[in-house]
Amino acid sequence: MKLFEKSIAVVVMKKKMISDLHKVSTFTSSFHSHDSNPQSTIAHFEQFVRDRCTSGNLVIEEAKGLFDNAIQTRPLPSIYPFNQLLGVICKLRQYSTVIIMFRTMASEEIRLNVVTLSTLMNCFCQMGKEDFGFAFVGNIFKSGFEPDLVIFNTLLKGLFKEKRVKHAIKLFNKITEIGYTCSDFTYGTIVDGLCKTGNVDQAIKLFKDMEKGNCKPNIVIYSAIIDGLCKDKHIPKAHNLFEEMICEGIEPDVITYNSIIRGVCSLGMWKVAECYVNKMVNYGVSPNIVTFNIMIDALCKDGRTEKAQTLLELMPTRSASPDVVTYSSLIDGLCNSGQWEEATKLFREMIGRGISPDVITFNILIDSICKEGMVKKTHELLDLMITRGVEPDMITYNILMDGYCLHNRMDEATKVLHLMVVRGCEPDVISYTILINGFGKAKKLDEAMQIFEDMRSKGLTPNVITYNFLVDGLCKVGRVSATYEEAMRLFEKMDNDGLEADIVTYNTVINHVCKSNNLDKAKKLFDSLPSKELQSDTQTFTSMINGLLTEGMLKESEDLSAKMLDKGPIPNSVTYNTMIHGYVQNNEIGKAMQLLNSMVDRGFSLNATNTSIVEDLLAGDGLECKFIGLVDKILPKRQSKGTVTTVEFDV
Repeated sequence: MKLFEKSIAVVVMKKKMISDLHKVSTFTSSFHSHDSNPQSTIAHFEQFVRDRCTSGNLVIEEAKGLFDNAIQTRPLPSIYPFNQLLGVICKLRQYSTVIIMFRTMASEEIRLNVVTLSTLMNCFCQMGKEDFGFAFVGNIFKSGFEPDLVIFNTLLKGLFKEKRVKHAIKLFNKITEIGYTCSDFTYGTIVDGLCKTGNVDQAIKLFKDMEKGNCKPNIVIYSAIIDGLCKDKHIPKAHNLFEEMICEGIEPDVITYNSIIRGVCSLGMWKVAECYVNKMVNYGVSPNIVTFNIMIDALCKDGRTEKAQTLLELMPTRSASPDVVTYSSLIDGLCNSGQWEEATKLFREMIGRGISPDVITFNILIDSICKEGMVKKTHELLDLMITRGVEPDMITYNILMDGYCLHNRMDEATKVLHLMVVRGCEPDVISYTILINGFGKAKKLDEAMQIFEDMRSKGLTPNVITYNFLVDGLCKVGRVSATYEEAMRLFEKMDNDGLEADIVTYNTVINHVCKSNNLDKAKKLFDSLPSKELQSDTQTFTSMINGLLTEGMLKESEDLSAKMLDKGPIPNSVTYNTMIHGYVQNNEIGKAMQLLNSMVDRGFSLNATNTSIVEDLLAGDGLECKFIGLVDKILPKRQSKGTVTTVEFDV
């Protein structure tokens, strides 16, 4: 039934187009057969063009037909119908057509005016050819016209669109220098452009200049700066400007409210955002679909999916219909909180309401189902995606590969890489990095290295994360005796690629070199960090302390831990457990117990390994009486509460 209705609508639309084109043809025929009063007929033709251009339903083919008729008419019509047609065609984004028509007009020696040239300049700017636009300023002068602010505004917009901020500022300064009085529209253009290109400070300076002059800031300018401040996370400044705006008698509109609501939500402050929503409703400003989408997304990101669903149900009462963004945010929230069944239910509801899922919606669901390991459902969803005409993108394929890698299904992951190539989607650095990480975790380093070389042969440059996964894989395969040398070779490759190893890379190597009892090489790496402008973090110190204790170098380990406490990063649970284990292994039970006391005072708990060691000491009378009270106080309480913490660090 729906398909039949759509077909009828298409037929009606085509008939309307044919009818309109027939009108043009009939009118032109009438004009050429009644030339006794050409001026009257031209006036009728111009009126007809004006009516069609203002109708809002003029299509490109009809506009071209009207232009051709105007060009062939003798005597020629005035410049006005030409300008109207060029304006409409420009709005239809048929910029090349406008340029062709302009050349035709020039060849017919039709006298152009400033509106014609302004329209042409707008086309050049929309096409990213601002230099041609500037060249036409000279043509305007040569034609005896003086450029107006509309032309300069067009150029300013074009420059900001191409991120040519310095040129835009230079043009604005030139406009004021030669005596033009800038309107609020001109100020709005440059303030909006500055804010959208991340130059909010300059926009604020201009804003303050406006306050001193005759042209006062309007709602567009306030909203642009508030939006810019919010995107830069300067929420207090945005709030102050928002309040100032109200004090100046300028009422914020839904765009202003949405900017500041989005800003506070970006910092996770959805409760503050709620206050702004209540305020806008109290001031008679109705929340729109954008407002609801911002709030729903923020609530979902904070795990408040029930509250977000309540907002979804509230939307129709506020004349706001949920769209694909609304549902995608909710589905994402449900997936992130482990409610993928609820998410698929909402997905079906979305389709049932005639809202088509886009690639983002599908990617969210595929990612969730992949992480659950439900391969069959993943393929069903991918098939549905393609059936509904939604083409999988790079992210889709990367999600699928990552899902397979997560469950150590490397053959399927590799097949996805080949599938994306077959479907015309070239793998990127992330695609190859996912596979390298998967093979590394599966301890298949040769395959990881092959993927790495394939990636480079495709002209793709690995990033630091790619190298980090390679180094991690190298360490995981147990080739710890060669880790240092192979890591050095990878560091050299990184240098050739113009990359510098980060602290994650060094931590991985230092940790595994320490475990291979190559403490000298680990110390060499550790000592080299300052020269590479890298700051040792908690993991770096913990690895080195562990290495020193394993070698029985208690004094050196104590010196390093003292350095860590004095100037370095704060020790964590892993650090304390590492040191306690090391002291016990070196039969320094007293020091281990003192550290245990300090550890408990800082709110950390023993890991499973150390808990077992302390229990054995307690059972075998290996503890001095003064420490038994401490252990009795810790172990029963922690075991009864089930809060014994197992940490990932292997000591």
